Amino acid sequence: MAAMTATQRDNAGTLPDGERFLILGTAGHIDHGKTSLVKALTGTDTDRLPEEQRRGMTIELGFAELVVGSFHFGVVDVPGHERFVRTMAAGATGIDLALLVVAADDSIMPQTVEHVEILRLLGLEHAVVALTKCDLVDGEMIEWVTAEIRELLASTPFAAAAVVPVSSTTGHGLDDLRNALRHAAGRITPKSRRNPFRMGVDRVFTIQGRGTVVTGSVVHGTVATGDALEFMPGRLPCRVRDLQSHGTTNAAIECGRRAALNLIGVDRDCIDRGLELTTPGFLNESTRIDAAFQALASWRREIKPYAVVRVCMGTREIHARLIPIDRAPVAPGDATFVQLCAAERFVATHGQRFIVRTDNGTRTIGGGIVLRPVARRWTRDRDAERVALHALQTGDAMERTTQVLVEAGFDRLTDLEIAARTGADPVDVPSILRSLDETGRRIVVRGTDRPVPPAVVDRVFERATRWLDRHHRQHPDEPGPLLDALVGWFDRQSSPGWGKPLTDRFVSKRHGQLLGRFVCLPSFAPELSAMERRQFEATITAFCDSAFQPPGLDELAAKLETDVKRLRRLVQLAVAHGELVEIDGTIFLHSEHERRMRDVVADMIRVDGGVTVAQVRERLASSRKYAVPLLEYLDRARFTRRVGDRRVLFGNPSA
Repeated sequence: MAAMTATQRDNAGTLPDGERFLILGTAGHIDHGKTSLVKALTGTDTDRLPEEQRRGMTIELGFAELVVGSFHFGVVDVPGHERFVRTMAAGATGIDLALLVVAADDSIMPQTVEHVEILRLLGLEHAVVALTKCDLVDGEMIEWVTAEIRELLASTPFAAAAVVPVSSTTGHGLDDLRNALRHAAGRITPKSRRNPFRMGVDRVFTIQGRGTVVTGSVVHGTVATGDALEFMPGRLPCRVRDLQSHGTTNAAIECGRRAALNLIGVDRDCIDRGLELTTPGFLNESTRIDAAFQALASWRREIKPYAVVRVCMGTREIHARLIPIDRAPVAPGDATFVQLCAAERFVATHGQRFIVRTDNGTRTIGGGIVLRPVARRWTRDRDAERVALHALQTGDAMERTTQVLVEAGFDRLTDLEIAARTGADPVDVPSILRSLDETGRRIVVRGTDRPVPPAVVDRVFERATRWLDRHHRQHPDEPGPLLDALVGWFDRQSSPGWGKPLTDRFVSKRHGQLLGRFVCLPSFAPELSAMERRQFEATITAFCDSAFQPPGLDELAAKLETDVKRLRRLVQLAVAHGELVEIDGTIFLHSEHERRMRDVVADMIRVDGGVTVAQVRERLASSRKYAVPLLEYLDRARFTRRVGDRRVLFGNPSA
């Protein structure tokens, strides 16, 4: 099948005349008639399992389709029993509109309250209330229960929700309920159909002759036949063979719809409910997330630091430890930043909602919003962590992107990864990055392949300064580490190939100072006493006068009436200043003689085509004791190379 263009993909699956797709999810206490109401509205019995039909109780998620005017609802019917709140939360993920069901003969019950709390924690803003079983009560009871519902919803985003009395048995009020759903749906802002695609898997099964099928609510983007996708966590690749929505085959399915995907390239045994099916490269796995957390006031107990909780995120439930940023208990109703640490890997995106339940799964105790979907262990500076998390929570797209790039350091992030970590639309990421460049929130270090935030460079320079300071304190007699050592350090701390550019910037911005082949902090300058200054000058003179038979350090120390350790410090300082050149650990040469040696050897090779140790020894008026190390030095410097018993110039390919 030919690949779809961006325009075709954005338009795929849409209906004419402004019709829209939305996910409608039920909520409410057990036995309040959710499944019966869905059947009365759609004609579909969502209790498909024999045990559900035998017991008259919804256990697993059920699905149906409801068309009301221009709106096509994918209905998700959830269980109401307290033992299946995990399944309810999985079904509530991705819904656009809630249908809260309350029985007129029972009024508000425990799962009614908990389901409302879950819907609120998941960020849902629109709901309609169906007051069922109205054929069993009188008008006064209906008014009394309606008042109770209004009181329950008064402090929630659903305070203005329509409350519609209905009877699934007689059909009374069903048209009014459809109209209420249509009006509520008209107030919902349409979701973007642009990719990346994302769908939480809530069912997995196999069809003989067709292979693996997964179902779920499409929460973002559009999927088309032939698309390459991946399951996360695990990065299991697959390809879409066929698509269906409520039994109808489609070329493409957009967000706001229920989807059944027939997949190829993946084994049924490798996947289960809770995995995410997504555009490759969009999501990254982690065992830690940072989040803004809200504890429910109705829980009435403190949540202790490092408490083990159940986190319902998407269609998955994981066990994790909840760590408040101040490591203090979280009181009922309090809001704070937390880190959730799990033993298993999972995926999330910035802005994704989740709920938190007790470890035994009996009660919802809070919920939150993901701020860092890929987090690391918090630093000791919790104030700085708070500032960063606050920027991720309240900042605009540019502020969030800046923060994410600072935290990524020198790691390269794709536009899709930036979108997942900031909540920005991937289409907007390139323009956001251009704005960061234009306003100086990203800079280019000369010689590197991409811009980074200035804070990233400043941070590595601060660490380099501390590294040099430790070297100076541990080796006070040395001029500093070799320049190449600093280049290597920057390479390890940043990104391959960045060591030299960062070193050059470090020195040019006067964070460091060059002393010949060494580097030191500007505040560190080896100071010489008057006597050491005289010995320093005498040392350089001695090496200058000795030409190509330089003195050994023991011999020179005796001549200058100083100890070898002090003399070695003076010699290293002379090397740092470029006065001397280290041939090996024991032989040093005056820099003028080193340059002269190169000229002499090069001239000899050009005339004779190559030189031997004996020829160099004779020409330099030296001895074999020095001639051999001198030529080996030139080999290491890639000035010459050895061919048999002769040396030729390194760049001569014909030798």
